[in-house]
Amino acid sequence: MNRLQKTLIALAAVGFLFTACQKEDEAPISQLEDSEEVNRETDLTGTLEDIDDIVLTGFQRNGFADRTVATVEEDLCERVDITWLPNEKKMILDFGDGCTSPRGITRKGKVIVNYTGRYWAPGSVITTTFEDFYINERKIEGVRIVRNEGFNQNDRFFTFITRVEGGKITWPDGTTRTFESRHTKRIFLPNGDRGFIYAVDGGSEGVNRRGNSYRVEITDPLIYAQRCINTGIKIPSKGILTLNVSERPQISVDFGDEGCDREVTISRGDQSRTITIPRG
Repeated sequence: MNRLQKTLIALAAVGFLFTACQKEDEAPISQLEDSEEVNRETDLTGTLEDIDDIVLTGFQRNGFADRTVATVEEDLCERVDITWLPNEKKMILDFGDGCTSPRGITRKGKVIVNYTGRYWAPGSVITTTFEDFYINERKIEGVRIVRNEGFNQNDRFFTFITRVEGGKITWPDGTTRTFESRHTKRIFLPNGDRGFIYAVDGGSEGVNRRGNSYRVEITDPLIYAQRCINTGIKIPSKGILTLNVSERPQISVDFGDEGCDREVTISRGDQSRTITIPRG
């Protein structure tokens, strides 16, 4: 073997090792980005549910939600100031400079609600906007619109069509996630020892914290159980969604089978792993 052949073999070996190391280094980075994206999307769906609960609680406190139909367990701090303007069909929930709820959620700023009718009345439209509003140090912006589509007497659930326009979440480090969402939410009324069950279909799209466009589709309804929410776990206890981020393979997120935990399974192709969603 001459010197040229030995040199070429050595270069090929170095190239192989470099490529192998590069792939080995890329894998943890890719996994980290997947976990981060799942965490943020789960946080977003939980935030939207939290906003709806805030609005319904405000209606309850003002006697504008029919307690004979259903009553949600309140999770507002004592210092929240609720202004009721019935002539304008408007309600303002003011959390001031911030206060923490019994379940440990810190909110500050204002939630402004305009409505056409009672929350549980078919045909009612609830439109929610925000003024310097924060949940756990994340600033929330956009318009949340919820329309009551009526009640299914046989299975005892209300159907709501929900959407967010111009949605934006800003974190303390200045990074943002923008989104537009369209969902159908069925609220199953309590039955026996079972509390509320929320079943959510639909999807969202926007731009994530890294500046990449993304699209989410719920392929198996996301189930939120009141028994889990009451323990501070505002993530789905069941359901599957697919997440597509630009220039990256699709991932599937499985929330399990109705357990009150923070574990989800992420799958890409034939590879799967389990992660734990942190508290928001």
